Amino acid sequence: MRKALILLLVLAASIHADFLIERVDVVISDINADGSAKVHESIKFVMFGNYSSSLYDSGISNTELSFWSTNTGLKDVKFHVNPAIVDIRDLRLRPQPRTKCNPIQGICHGELILDYWAFPTYMDNQTFDMEPGTGLFTIEKYKPRTRRYTINPAALSFTTTPEGNIILDDNVYLTINPPDAAKVLDINPQPTDSSIQLPSSIASLTWTDIVLVKFSLVFDEEDSIDKEVTDFFGGIFLGTSRLLGGPQGPAVIALAAVIIGSFLYITMAKRRGEE
Repeated sequence: MRKALILLLVLAASIHADFLIERVDVVISDINADGSAKVHESIKFVMFGNYSSSLYDSGISNTELSFWSTNTGLKDVKFHVNPAIVDIRDLRLRPQPRTKCNPIQGICHGELILDYWAFPTYMDNQTFDMEPGTGLFTIEKYKPRTRRYTINPAALSFTTTPEGNIILDDNVYLTINPPDAAKVLDINPQPTDSSIQLPSSIASLTWTDIVLVKFSLVFDEEDSIDKEVTDFFGGIFLGTSRLLGGPQGPAVIALAAVIIGSFLYITMAKRRGEE
């Protein structure tokens, strides 16, 4: 009876899936004026034992994040943005083949790559007015051609302190790449291993092994005059297209034809009178 119990325990241990987080990288880039941003996540982990490797291989074509979260049992196999605050679109989840396997130690390395777009919730899909409190950034058009972006910490989904401050372990990296033309006005705390004089144009900001107490990031992006002119005429063209394509379109076209015809008739009559 005792031998059978020992054998059962050994068997249970051999079929237990065991995974350990190795590194998590979250990169936010391509931040747009409509509040959207591209998010790239790399979640690397180590798997122990044949059962874990077999389980990993069985899901290599599985693109459901819930499958990986359930079967690895790892808290960091998730979206590192908050789906309740951010609208996740165009998700691509790509499990990578096992690497650096060591038969003697019985370990292998795996990786999940997630690429998606994070949008705010819009009150109006024509004007792209953002629902307050949604999206990775709050955007304020506070002067002509200039937008101010402010990070929304509630839109991020990492481990937090009881006070709600984000905890980044020494194997968890958060990187934010502001737009090329952006000027960073405020940042707290300073990125890891760097000290930035503000205001400044910065290509990339990275934090790790830190508690983001009162996390703040504010930057401005100013459009060129050429872009403002292009957007102005583009808005006129778009508005005209929507008007003509709507239910009043035929009436507007008819009215325009009458006005143009009347103008031409008056002009030609005036010329004949002068002759």
